Amino acid sequence: MPTLQNTEGLLRALDEAGVQFVVVGGVAAHVHGSQIYTADLDVLIPFSPDNTARVIAALAPLAAHFQRTNPPRPLPTDPMELAQFRNAYLDTSLGRLDLLGAMPPVGDFAAVAARAQTHRLFGRPALVVALPDLIAVKEGTGRPKDALVAAELRAVAARLAVVGPG
Repeated sequence: MPTLQNTEGLLRALDEAGVQFVVVGGVAAHVHGSQIYTADLDVLIPFSPDNTARVIAALAPLAAHFQRTNPPRPLPTDPMELAQFRNAYLDTSLGRLDLLGAMPPVGDFAAVAARAQTHRLFGRPALVVALPDLIAVKEGTGRPKDALVAAELRAVAARLAVVGPG
């Protein structure tokens, strides 16, 4: 039986462990105004040894393991090993979590974080990918569901340009 998604719990675990991350993907799209449902949490992280040590600490109590492996393959406990990854697609006791190292065509964590905005998610501040960057990523995947989200986010961006900030 699949685990119910607890995005709030996953964000809390990452935040409390001091993980550097930017919220991307469907949760970010929802923050920016998309009405399309997402069943996972995607975050962009630097896969540095320091940050991967924090990821491991955050996810240790959550039985994190790689998606679609049989038998389930647990998350490495060595930060140096995890730091070698580009991406990690995980199932946890709180739901699905995708750890991403880059967001083509925008760039790596540093590039995305430099333009990200702080939003309050479940009462906590979190960096969320900038709307123009998210649109570029969604348009670049070639997936029909991302094309729908990109079109929806373009409409949001156009409305914001007419109304103006805040």
